[in-house]
Amino acid sequence: MALVPRIVDLVRANGQSDVSIFVGGIIPEEDIPLLLEKGVRAVYGPGTPTSKVIEDIRREFAAA
Repeated sequence: MALVPRIVDLVRANGQSDVSIFVGGIIPEEDIPLLLEKGVRAVYGPGTPTSKVIEDIRREFAAA
């Protein structure tokens, strides 16, 4: 849980408020709400279809 919030903080401190951060991997369920509150746009667990990730990235760019 320590790594992603630090990355989000560093990206924001660098003035990159328009950067969307997506994370994936084996992430405990209880950490997901905290990551989303911190600014992560989406969290993908093992087995997430690539089509879901692509759909979310496309939606993110369409909103920008």
